Amino acid sequence: MALRSLLAGPLLKRAAASLSQQAAAVSSSSSSSLAGLQALPAAWAALRCLGTSASPAAAAAAAAEAAAEEVVDLADILPPPIPIEQHQEQGYYQDLVVPVYDLERRAVGSYTLGGDIFDVPIRRDILHRVVRWQLAKRQQGTHKTLGRSEVRGGGKKPRPQKGSGRSRQGTIRAPQWRGGGVVHGPVPRSHAHSLPKRVRRLGLQCALSAKTWERRLLIVEGLRPAEPKTKAALAHVDALLADAPRRSVLLCDSSKTGEDGGEPLRRSIANLPWVDAIPQQGLNVYSILQRDYLVLTRAAADLLTERLRRPIKPCSETP
Repeated sequence: MALRSLLAGPLLKRAAASLSQQAAAVSSSSSSSLAGLQALPAAWAALRCLGTSASPAAAAAAAAEAAAEEVVDLADILPPPIPIEQHQEQGYYQDLVVPVYDLERRAVGSYTLGGDIFDVPIRRDILHRVVRWQLAKRQQGTHKTLGRSEVRGGGKKPRPQKGSGRSRQGTIRAPQWRGGGVVHGPVPRSHAHSLPKRVRRLGLQCALSAKTWERRLLIVEGLRPAEPKTKAALAHVDALLADAPRRSVLLCDSSKTGEDGGEPLRRSIANLPWVDAIPQQGLNVYSILQRDYLVLTRAAADLLTERLRRPIKPCSETP
């Protein structure tokens, strides 16, 4: 270690001299790009010599400084958000600017939808897998049939073993008899199967992107009616879906007790069979695809974006 530190000084001077010579050569022939490319290997070799000959602490400091200099702001790379009316191609992870409405569908502002959530490529295979997983998980699985040992009766041998000329039978509750037991019938079990969390998250992103691409996603300031009456809720939904071919909508607020919807919203739509309300924490692929339109409050959209951008594993570097 001491010898390396002693040799570090001359080697540093030699590397600096080599770099200065290469820089002078490049500057003298700046008109030719080929000379600049030919000077890169020598400079790289000098830098490698400098990194291997210096002390470990100096090398670590230089690596940290280089890493700090290479930090790139994503805002400088990603394209700026575009209005939803200019969205011509789907699946390019483009941030979209959509209007924010009130309950009378008057524009009161704008909201930027993240392209990593609302403009991902729509994959029908992922949607199919997630829907199958949801429906299989909620299936009760209480099916049951009686086997030959569970059917009542049949304890006596119906006829003698020999002498009648007929077939041998031991019980009238055997599967071949009418009223007998069932062979290999269904038993109570769970139909649930596992699905990776990344696939579930991708399915939700695909469903949200599909609604955005179809222009069937609305952002509103709030969904809480003035009074929990069906008449008020019906008027608000009719205003929001004025240009819809039919009334089928899923309303999503921040929580069941939130100020943007909450209990008054659920009480007011209880008698409307074509309207569903769900908090953002329970938003799922099947509920989104089941209804024609999806209405999100601004608070629900913020919480949903934050939840979908959170890493699945805390120690994971990728989302």
